[in-house]
Amino acid sequence: MNSIPLNVARYEESFGGLAIEFRGTRIDAARRDIAADYSKTVERLIQSGRWFEMPPPEDQLCDDWMPREFFDFWSRSRSGPRQ
Repeated sequence: MNSIPLNVARYEESFGGLAIEFRGTRIDAARRDIAADYSKTVERLIQSGRWFEMPPPEDQLCDDWMPREFFDFWSRSRSGPRQ
């Protein structure tokens, strides 16, 4: 069975809600908190070893607020097999 583990699917789904919440506020402190949650989710998915689909643009934060690990992970995964 090649199904995605429930926790991975749940983390992937949370990106959309976090992005909506982020876009719905202009308060920097709130945005920092949301970006921190987003970053923790990215870390959990990377550590799972089962993150195979990049979230669509509407489920991402603005580039300036995206975690560095997100870009590092996806640039490596697109350039070939992970080491």
